[in-house]
Amino acid sequence: MRAKLHHPLWTHLPALVLVVLMLVAFLQAGPLPDRVPVHFSLSGEPNRWGSPWELLGVYIMALFWVGLSIAGDEAWARHEDRKSFNWFSLLDELLVGFIAGTSFAYLRTLAGGGTHFTIPWTTVLPVAGMAVALAAVLECLRPFTPVPEHVTSEDTGALEAEIAERSASGDHWAYWETQNPRYIAPVIAVSAGALLLGVVLSLAEAWWVSILCLVGIVGLLLPYGGLRVGVSPDRVQVRMGILGLRLLTLKRDDITEAEVHSFSPLRDFGGWGIRGNREMKAYFFSGHHGVKLQTRQGKQYLIGSDHPERLAAVIGATLRATQSTECTEK
Repeated sequence: MRAKLHHPLWTHLPALVLVVLMLVAFLQAGPLPDRVPVHFSLSGEPNRWGSPWELLGVYIMALFWVGLSIAGDEAWARHEDRKSFNWFSLLDELLVGFIAGTSFAYLRTLAGGGTHFTIPWTTVLPVAGMAVALAAVLECLRPFTPVPEHVTSEDTGALEAEIAERSASGDHWAYWETQNPRYIAPVIAVSAGALLLGVVLSLAEAWWVSILCLVGIVGLLLPYGGLRVGVSPDRVQVRMGILGLRLLTLKRDDITEAEVHSFSPLRDFGGWGIRGNREMKAYFFSGHHGVKLQTRQGKQYLIGSDHPERLAAVIGATLRATQSTECTEK
C-alpha cells in the first residue's frame, strides 16, 4: 500500500518550476561555444574553462535540494501535534531561487560573448524572493493531517527486577543500546564523495580549499556507527561513532529524574544530531522519542532512543537502587 504524504508535494511547486525554467533557458540559449568560462574569481575573472554542459550539474544540485526539502518537510509534518509554520519548507525555494537567478544571468553573459561574471543580485533577489513568497503562501494553505502516535509498549518489569537484584548484591553490570539509522551510511558516503571531488578539483588552484574538504571528510566519518548509550551502576554516558567519541557523561548521583519524552526533531531542535534549545541539550540520530534526564544542577538532557521505555526503566531502576541503598545505610 502506498504511503500517504502528510506534507503535500504541491508546496514545492515554486522550486520545481524554477528547475524547469532553468532547463528550458539552457536549451533555448542557442549554440554555445565548446569551451566557456565555468568558474570565476571573486573579482569576476574566469579561472577555469570547460564545457557549457557542466551547467547541467548545477541543475542536478537544484533537484537535490528540492528532494532534500521534500524529505525534511515530510519529517516535520509527521511529527506535528498541531499545525505550525515550517520555515524549513522555504529552504529549497531560497537555494533554487539563488541558483536559478545566477543561471539566467550566466546564460545571458555567455550569449553576449562576455567572460566577466559576478553574482547578479539584481536578478537573484527578485527570482528567489518571488519563489520564497509563493512557497510561504503554499505552506500556509497546506492541510494539517494528524499522525497517530505509535509508541511500542515494552514490559520492563523483568529488566528492572534484574537491575535491582544485581545492584543490591553489588554486582557490576552495564546496559548498552545503539541508535544507528540506515540513512547515516549513505549520507556520509555521498557527502564524503562530494568533498573528495572538491579535493581533486581544487588541489591545483586552491590548496587551502582541498585542506578544508579533507577536514570535512574526517568530520563526516565521526558519526559513522551511530549513537551509543550506556548505563552502568554509577553513570550514564553517550558515545558517537565507531571511535566511541564521548559526548555526554552524567554521574548517577547527579540525575534526579528520567522519563520518556516525545519531541519534534525539526520544530524543537532544528534537525538531528547533537542539538539544543533553551530548555535542554539533545542527542539523537533518528525518531522522535527519547529519555529526558533532569539533574540536580537544574540542567536537562534528552537522549534519543529506539527503545525509550526500556532505557528510562534501566536508568530509573538505577536511581531507585541508589535511593534504597541510601535509606538502608541511614
